[in-house]
Amino acid sequence: MSSTPDPALGVDELLGTTRSLRRRLDLDAAVDLDVVDECLRLAMQTPNGSNAQRWRWIVVSAPELRAEIAAIVTDAYHQLTGTSPDDGPRPAAPPELLDDMTPAARIGVSSRWLVEVMADVPVHVIPCVARYQTPGPGLEQFHEATLWGSIFPAVWNFQLALRSRGYGTCLTTLHLVGHDRMAELLGIPPEFRQACLLPVARIRGANRFRPAPRLPLAEVVGRDGWS
Repeated sequence: MSSTPDPALGVDELLGTTRSLRRRLDLDAAVDLDVVDECLRLAMQTPNGSNAQRWRWIVVSAPELRAEIAAIVTDAYHQLTGTSPDDGPRPAAPPELLDDMTPAARIGVSSRWLVEVMADVPVHVIPCVARYQTPGPGLEQFHEATLWGSIFPAVWNFQLALRSRGYGTCLTTLHLVGHDRMAELLGIPPEFRQACLLPVARIRGANRFRPAPRLPLAEVVGRDGWS
């Protein structure tokens, strides 16, 4: 069963307002896996290195596997933040408090929330990619850029396709602290690198967002050189 993109969501709005969603993910609404497949088909129309298509997408919906993935993510979070599972879940911050926080503080609160509910997010998608070239001396940057450039455009296409159909996600990499555990859990061959983890759910509330604050072009764009 396919779904139709929101006709009111134009291209510029889709590109300019698609956000990393955490607290707006609806943990109770069912995810249509046919829609996920449809979005993956669109994602894989993305150009990739030499059209080798050395990618693999693992779609996880089984509750027991989601719980295992959530445990890996939680352990990574505590390792990187120096916190402990004994700290327990933090109480949800009220909306008015979030409004007064800096962007970095808001991201911290929503990231912690996502870690705590990861097992309840209906679908986890793990994009993986393998090299199609043999790395040589002095070519490390070339091969790394080619590797990641062959998967992340497809990841973003997948996120855009989801958004256009009323689904949200957030690109996360915490699980890579325990990438070996993830590989064993999901049977990922050693030649494949895990790119990220995408928790997928329906968007809770209206599928409308404001553009995010960004630096002015003059501060980030160089003309004919660095500055």
